[in-house]
Amino acid sequence: MVMRSAEGIICEDCRKEEAVVFCSGCEKAICRECRIFDIWCYGCGSGDVKAFCRSCNNDPEVNIWKGPESGSRSGSGSV
Repeated sequence: MVMRSAEGIICEDCRKEEAVVFCSGCEKAICRECRIFDIWCYGCGSGDVKAFCRSCNNDPEVNIWKGPESGSRSGSGSV
């Protein structure tokens, strides 16, 4: 899925700031403070940039790199 930018929408997470992107998991609009970036890398050397809301970032059903077998990886944080 391609990351989509959001304009003119209030963040659906904090409901305070203007949203800048849609969550790669649930598609809700999220602001700079609420988004969490992650990069999903593939064996061929390519990768996809993902932007998650807090809930989707912490859900191993959505963010597959958050499962117990993912080790100490904790995501990239806000950028």
